[in-house]
Amino acid sequence: MVNDYFTQPPIGVSVEQHKRTIAVAAALAVAKESVSASTSASGSKASWDLQAVANEVANLADAIQDALEPDDAI
Repeated sequence: MVNDYFTQPPIGVSVEQHKRTIAVAAALAVAKESVSASTSASGSKASWDLQAVANEVANLADAIQDALEPDDAI
């Protein structure tokens, strides 16, 4: 999924929009795996996980983008 991060975006989509879309998709894939992980309290865990995802998906996408971008300070 993140392999497409540095590819050319589709026509009409800016590079920044393309990168953000890839990062959000990756964040949602991580969230999906987290929510679908089995536990003994699956009903309450899924509800809590979905709330956490809703609150944190932007932060996770930011972290993914930060990790993928080259660090010019090095």
